[in-house]
Amino acid sequence: MLRKSVIITGASSGIGRATALLFARRGYNVVLARHKASVEELEREIESFGVEVASFLYALEDVESIKAFYKSAFERFEYIDSVVHCAGQALKEKLFIEVRDGEIEEIINTNLKGTMISCREALKFLTAQKHGNIVNVASILGETGGSFEVAYASSKGGIVALTKSLAVEYAPFRIRVNAVAPGFIETKMTSGIVGENREECLGQIPLQRFGQSEDVASLIFFLSSEEASYITGACFDVNGGAIRFD
Repeated sequence: MLRKSVIITGASSGIGRATALLFARRGYNVVLARHKASVEELEREIESFGVEVASFLYALEDVESIKAFYKSAFERFEYIDSVVHCAGQALKEKLFIEVRDGEIEEIINTNLKGTMISCREALKFLTAQKHGNIVNVASILGETGGSFEVAYASSKGGIVALTKSLAVEYAPFRIRVNAVAPGFIETKMTSGIVGENREECLGQIPLQRFGQSEDVASLIFFLSSEEASYITGACFDVNGGAIRFD
């Protein structure tokens, strides 16, 4: 029986790292997208679960890099069951009229276009095997919008629409596509929210705590499993009950 494998982008820290370790703990071989950050320590952790791990260069802003990554990944492992797109970035909060043209291009190219190209390249291989799952990481801001985060929210909203569209188009190939929309999760991306801003965010969360990367990873794993075989085209909130973050 073939061991299932998973591809995870943005795995060097935060949600991606937690997701990689969870899949490894559940017996999956893991393919890691390697950009600037080293993943050697993570590779050793994954290997400790008795599974195989491979890492390849990947840059969301570089289309040729994305193509090469997926080609290498599917050549390395015979049966890749799931693809998880965690990679992305955010801008420093500011009024939209202060956001430069280059910053808009950077955030849209990295978060939306990068994820779009990644889905396209993964689907070339998944359609050939007529089975697979894709989970894209969006954001609560992609659903509700957010002041001082216009470009980021727009890019994440695009990921939600991308997910729903692909789910319909690739259902005939037995490929499911879903998204998760995290709220305030304790990661490097949110580490700059401190003091009064942090307390204000906490006050908007009914569960009265910030989420952990493992909270999101658990849902990603479920959506990639057979237990979720009738779920596609959905975006699930992981936000402690928060309606929005102002």
